[in-house]
Amino acid sequence: MDRRRRVGILMTALATAGALMAVTGLAGGAQGTGTITGVVTMNDPPPPSTLAATADQTVCGDTAPNETIVADSDGHVANAVVRVTGLAWPDDGPPPTINNVDCRFVPHVQIARTRSQLEITSADDTLHSTHAYDDRNRTDFNIAMPFAGMNVTRPLRRPGAVRIECDSHTWMRGWVVVSNDRGVVSMPDGMFTIENVPAGTHEVTIWHETLGAQPRSVTVAAGETTMVEFTLQ
Repeated sequence: MDRRRRVGILMTALATAGALMAVTGLAGGAQGTGTITGVVTMNDPPPPSTLAATADQTVCGDTAPNETIVADSDGHVANAVVRVTGLAWPDDGPPPTINNVDCRFVPHVQIARTRSQLEITSADDTLHSTHAYDDRNRTDFNIAMPFAGMNVTRPLRRPGAVRIECDSHTWMRGWVVVSNDRGVVSMPDGMFTIENVPAGTHEVTIWHETLGAQPRSVTVAAGETTMVEFTLQ
């Protein structure tokens, strides 16, 4: 076999291998993961209620919404944290943030990666504190926010449910669930979606500030969406 023929055969083989690798890579990327979606519900949801604002009514108003349980009349529950055990967070993404708005913590509930930096700010022209208690009821940090527009950053060092309170306005409360496992918070219609979950069987857990449910075992098929439902008690 002459040299030019050998070179031609080699180039053809390399081109074919490259094409197969490209197709395999695309297929693997598309088929190697799936999506978990679902809904969080409860039986006998309570009607909406309010809490009395006992200070700074010119800024806070007379009442604030009671966000302990947020559910519509059909029992769809917001503010439930759904996590996939062992599912890693992406390397990039926006940092978690919490804002003091109309004497409320916004968002009321969120999930954040362990060792991420929580950005704290205030839109209210009054003295707030962002007082964080870890799951052992120990102070994690306590930041005074005396005027609107302040921005402070604090680390979220260890996993657990961090309770956020304001020492100046006792009705204010929020939660940051710090987790090694990636998750999302259910929307006002109770729905949630977690994308890019590796194919296989996973444990899916749920957290709510007052309600609870057992973990679920969920099998994710490559390139497909798996539905799961949680009914909180």
